[in-house]
Amino acid sequence: MEKIEQYKQSWVKFIVSEFIVFLSQIAVFFMVAVFTSNFLNSEEKLVAFSKQKINDGSLTEIGLTFLAILVVIGFFTTLGRIFDNKNVDYFVNEVLYEMPKTIYFFGSAVTGVMLAISLFMFLNPTPEASPQGFGLLTLFFALMVFLYGCGFSYAFKHKTHIKKNLTKKTENSLERHFFTYTKNSPFKLSRISVVRNACKDRNMYASKIKIRGLRNRL
Repeated sequence: MEKIEQYKQSWVKFIVSEFIVFLSQIAVFFMVAVFTSNFLNSEEKLVAFSKQKINDGSLTEIGLTFLAILVVIGFFTTLGRIFDNKNVDYFVNEVLYEMPKTIYFFGSAVTGVMLAISLFMFLNPTPEASPQGFGLLTLFFALMVFLYGCGFSYAFKHKTHIKKNLTKKTENSLERHFFTYTKNSPFKLSRISVVRNACKDRNMYASKIKIRGLRNRL
């Protein structure tokens, strides 16, 4: 648990990091499309490469990947029930973390190719094609993929990877609680660090709470 605490981050930083990862994957597939099409000079090669990434089997492959992940989760969960081994939860979580990565991988592959096609249409305009419209479609598709992937990632990691901010009411309650037990203390503390241990679903967890501003009240 101490290792997980070191990597906890705010939800804003979490979303930004997820977006950067997704954006970097799009850039990789975009550059591959550019290199494959001889720097967007060969329409035939670009079309051939796009058919490899965008076809009727793409959505089927994503669906089968999700199904395979669920099967593996069920397998590990069954082993945990049989052998009563709580450590199996770690492996189940690791499998769950692969779902957002899978969404990002397939989504970034399609988005990168669509982005290359948009740029090709812009550099080689024709009356039949609209690079602006196709670019907006690419942006919309990328946004939908990111929302799905980031949503799954947040659902699986919000308990262990994201900091929880205390409400003002909770902070004041804790402050009054510790003021009661420290009002006779000879020390004037400007910060009290409290480690609260609790038990939830048979798993012990620790959350660090920092209370400032007690100097004026002591």
